[in-house]
Amino acid sequence: MATEDLIIVAIELGSSQVTGIAGKKMPDGSICVQALIQEPSSQFIRRGMVFNLAKSAQCISMIRERLEDRLKKKISQVYVGYGGQGIHSVFNKLTRNFEHEIPLSEDVLKEMEEENLLSTRSTHTILDVVPQQYIVSKEISSDPIGVLTDSIEAQFMNIVARPSLKANIENCFNEAGLHVAGCMIVPVSEARAILTDSEKRSGCVLVDFGADTTSVVIFKDNVLRYVSVIPLGSANITKDIASCNLDEKEAEQLKLTIGNAINTVETHEEGKESVYQFLDGSSLTKMEFSQIVEARMREILINVANQIRESQLDKNMLLGGAVLTGGGSNLKGLIKAFIKATDISQVRVAKCLSNVTFSKAIALKVPENRLNGATSILNEATQNCCGQDFSEMEHPADIFSQTQEKPKPIEETVQVKEPEVPKEEKKKGMKNFFSKLKVIVEKTVGED
Repeated sequence: MATEDLIIVAIELGSSQVTGIAGKKMPDGSICVQALIQEPSSQFIRRGMVFNLAKSAQCISMIRERLEDRLKKKISQVYVGYGGQGIHSVFNKLTRNFEHEIPLSEDVLKEMEEENLLSTRSTHTILDVVPQQYIVSKEISSDPIGVLTDSIEAQFMNIVARPSLKANIENCFNEAGLHVAGCMIVPVSEARAILTDSEKRSGCVLVDFGADTTSVVIFKDNVLRYVSVIPLGSANITKDIASCNLDEKEAEQLKLTIGNAINTVETHEEGKESVYQFLDGSSLTKMEFSQIVEARMREILINVANQIRESQLDKNMLLGGAVLTGGGSNLKGLIKAFIKATDISQVRVAKCLSNVTFSKAIALKVPENRLNGATSILNEATQNCCGQDFSEMEHPADIFSQTQEKPKPIEETVQVKEPEVPKEEKKKGMKNFFSKLKVIVEKTVGED
């Protein structure tokens, strides 16, 4: 198959959406996205982890079917992108001593890499290994092969997670009858694609604000140095707003339209303005709303700052600053709030990948930076994922009967309307909520 016909298909398993994406990869590395399908995933993916295999497999099969319909091609395999709670980096150090000086060979390094793979605890699975550096004759080396020495120290960064994370992903794709060409850790792929060469070299942190999780990835000296996934995301802000007796769709809309990572209320009178009017005549005030959004985002950013400190790479070593991405990065005031929490002054929000364009046939209904995870998978993939055109097949009408039974649509969850809350009880519930919120905010501020 000609290079210009290289069609990459990727499925990103997100906490709010499963994204199926297909793009044509050109000889210069640029990508033209030709098909995009998104399905809600909250019924079977939580905090980036698959917890319902049957519904996950059903969703994957549906996405495959719809992508094939758009592409008019049979999909033979896909690349899978995932993140998830519990993914983090663990560092390991190994030493070899020799009886006399020898020239270091590739075999020695491979033996140390294999030994490193056996070093992790049984409670974790190694997803990826990134050599950090080698110390040969008390000098740091990135490529020690051929150096004469009687000892070597190898330092590795292992990206680990619970065994169930990867096992459940493999099982649901097996159940869907779809071959996996490769698995990629989405925040790592994003960092490789989004960060510039200068940022990777000088030191830079990429923060992906997802729905249920927030990922922190750090590069320094062109090497991946740190990975962590925090079990908090922008959906937590929505749930906090919804706890004031709002529907989650209404809460999400309020967050997107007037939400701000920093409380912008300047006067007491301004704070009394209503942002939502309830049927009983009560309201959610501007001050109350601002406090809710700021308090939760502050908690997320404090956790991000803690992870940066855990990396032992302070702001003076991260001269490239920080890059923010993900759906949550679209929240107003986030850059200002991030600077305040981390003391990193050089911050930018990443837009879509520079080498990615979208076909005119695709009407993007979400901000393009929400697709950075999916497009970064396309960017790293190398194998063609599609076979014959439907027009070239002998019996295009029987395409699904040749492989497996056509998947049934996922059953939609019926939202049961909550009984109407009396005015007195509603106001009492809101009063209790803000009393608790005040305690949390005061406690957080006191810790600073």
